[in-house]
This record gives sequence, structure tokens and C-alpha cells, in this order.
Amino acid sequence: MDKKIVQKPTIFISYSHKDEDEKEQLLAHLSVLQHAGLTQVWSDDQIAAGHDWQEEIQEVVSQARVAILLVSANFLTSEFILGREVPTLLHRRQIEGLVVVPVIAKACAWRKVDWLAQLQVRPRDGRPVWREGGRYADEH
Repeated sequence: MDKKIVQKPTIFISYSHKDEDEKEQLLAHLSVLQHAGLTQVWSDDQIAAGHDWQEEIQEVVSQARVAILLVSANFLTSEFILGREVPTLLHRRQIEGLVVVPVIAKACAWRKVDWLAQLQVRPRDGRPVWREGGRYADEH
């Protein structure tokens, strides 16, 4: 009898490298789901040395079940993110039902970006999760 290998759903993290600290904090929270065996979390720091990074990102983007976008001014000015990742993710969202979750990482003009303003963001009030300096916005 053939056993099907059930692949865990992959969560793709789209972020600017300038927001590395915030990505690491997000990964710490998502690791709970990964350790429970519920999902795989993927970000580009998993690309092995010598591999074609653009090809690997495109492969994961094409297979992910969920995409988390860490939105910041850095994210919104990245040519690679806006030119490669976002169009593919939005296309998959429309055609295949990919779950795209924009997380407002840092204060930025995200409401002025048409495709982003149409999506339900997190936190729901659209306030950034982090302040400058990497602290959570609700910390005193």
C-alpha cells in the first residue's frame, strides 16, 4: 500500500532585509506552530550558500499556503518585493486562494498603496507592531 507523504503547509515570510530583527521576532512566535508539527515556516535565510536565491524564493512562493508580509517603508520600497514577490502572491491569492496576511511591522504609508489597502491587515487597527528600535509598539 502506498503511503502518501502529507506535507505540512508552508508559511512564506516576505520582508525587507532592513527589517531582519522584526522578522526574527515573528519567527520566534511562529516557531510554536512549527514545533507542534502544524506547519513549516520559510524565510530566505534558509537558502543554502551557492544556491540560486531568486529561484528558491520563487519556488517557495509558488507552493506556500500562507504568505505573511512584514510591511514597513523598507518593504514598500523594495524593488524585488514589489516587482517579484507581491505580484506572484496576489495572483495566487486571486486564482488559488492563497492566504495573504499583511502585518504592519513599522509605521509607514501602507494605506496609500492600493493593493495593500484592499487587504485586511494585522493588527486590525493598522497600527504597527514595532516601534523604531525593535520594541513592540504596546511596550512602555
